[in-house]
Amino acid sequence: LPAQNNGMKHPLLAAAAANRLHGPTKKQRKATGGGGSRPAARAGMQLYLDFGQRSFGRQITCPECGLMYTEGEPNDEAGHRAHHERALRGAPMRECESESVACRLPDGSRICVVDVASAEPQLRRAREAATLMARDFGEFEFPPDYRAFLAIGADARLRGVAVAHPIRSAHRAMRVSDGSSGGGGSRDVVRCGEEAVPASCGVSHIWVLPAHRRRGLGSHLLDAVRRHMALAFEVGREGLAFCQPTEAGCALAASYVGEERLLVYASAEDASRDASDSATGKT
Repeated sequence: LPAQNNGMKHPLLAAAAANRLHGPTKKQRKATGGGGSRPAARAGMQLYLDFGQRSFGRQITCPECGLMYTEGEPNDEAGHRAHHERALRGAPMRECESESVACRLPDGSRICVVDVASAEPQLRRAREAATLMARDFGEFEFPPDYRAFLAIGADARLRGVAVAHPIRSAHRAMRVSDGSSGGGGSRDVVRCGEEAVPASCGVSHIWVLPAHRRRGLGSHLLDAVRRHMALAFEVGREGLAFCQPTEAGCALAASYVGEERLLVYASAEDASRDASDSATGKT
């Protein structure tokens, strides 16, 4: 049988009981780096488990969403997961009372209009759309007096965007060969012709989520632009012009308005300057 301790406690048990009753001593707090419940991190302390992964701590650019992040860094990886979801499936945008719906499509999606006078929740939507578009266009600022047309699917996720603004002139598109493609060949690029012609609506950007391209959504967005850009009239197809379209954007524009009627412009400032120059007879 174990010998009785006659009320005496083992030294370790006695120390533990004292800590529970009175808390750690000043000497113990100093040894653990402060009075908190967790010891403070010391310089050089390893905060992540490194099992020899080759990619640990390396900056990686995701080939699908384009975001650069640090592998093994929890905040970076969480941010990548959130951005990746938005880039591939679209940003979530649930229907709300403050939105202005231009039209509803047969598949249950809707196209909403946002402009400078919209409520702040709608302006945030436009800024979030610009963030998603930045992978293809780079960072950009909305033109003055812009109207953004947001195509939102039945799943309440952003599928496409068109940004338009009023202009007064544009140029006939000219296809020229730049001779820059590989294998000794060349490709056609679109440039502005010399003569300015009247135009009323400039499309500065048009973008569709990759998973929803070639399904007619770009044409639906351009229909909404023509019907809801101006309050008093519907813009004809011949009145549309496109700002520095990409190769895919040029194909969409030419298909929508016709190759022979394709109008382009370099920037909103150029469109305004061309119009004033034409009025004064300058070249």
